[in-house]
Amino acid sequence: MLIEYRDLWKAFGEKEVLKGVDLVVNRGETQVIMGSSGSGKSVMLSMLVGLLTPDRGEVLFDGQDVAQFTSIEEWRRVWLRTGFLFQGAALFDSMNVGENVGFPLRQHSQMSEQQIGERVAEVLSWIELEGIEQKMPSELSGGMQKRVGLARAIVLEPEVVVYDEPTTGLDPLTSDTISELIRRLQRERQVTSIVVTHDVRCAFLVADRIAMLDEGRILVEGTLDEIKNSAQPKLRAFLYG
Repeated sequence: MLIEYRDLWKAFGEKEVLKGVDLVVNRGETQVIMGSSGSGKSVMLSMLVGLLTPDRGEVLFDGQDVAQFTSIEEWRRVWLRTGFLFQGAALFDSMNVGENVGFPLRQHSQMSEQQIGERVAEVLSWIELEGIEQKMPSELSGGMQKRVGLARAIVLEPEVVVYDEPTTGLDPLTSDTISELIRRLQRERQVTSIVVTHDVRCAFLVADRIAMLDEGRILVEGTLDEIKNSAQPKLRAFLYG
């Protein structure tokens, strides 16, 4: 395993969001976390990268409990191994595409400007958006913004990429393009992925394993085939209506 959630609890005021969640993410696999809005999916992602802390329980990253980290230096070692694709892409409006994708390299590497430019061009080519370095985010479609966000997330070649609702707001064809990029990352670069989504088609296209959150707990978890064939009533209603 690479990531493990152990007996994870989180409440916001009187609202309990997570109530003893246990989940293992294996190295090199794509783990999808599904569930209705407000079920705690994004909360689990946020705990992995230090945006939230659990009330109780452990969040293990390669054997280390990140919930116990007390310094930026401890977190930095995790951040440099993890890429994050935000739900809204979260590009910097005042920066062009090249500056957005190159931002992590300028912050966390010793590359020269020429090397940064070459690396940015390489990653943009990989997501099939060559030559758009000078465009501003406002000039891009929603799908292109999401792909540029993915380029920024992988420019440091992380071991883990986490995706918060990667296909929200996209048309079906663009959603399939994003899903294929997620799958290609795993297939070609052996990236471990955690994908939070309520998009059933995306889940079926990218997942090795799927876990469904319901009322603060993992209702069911298994391989893609096990989930597709499960007789669990709530799961079947979520997947098939």
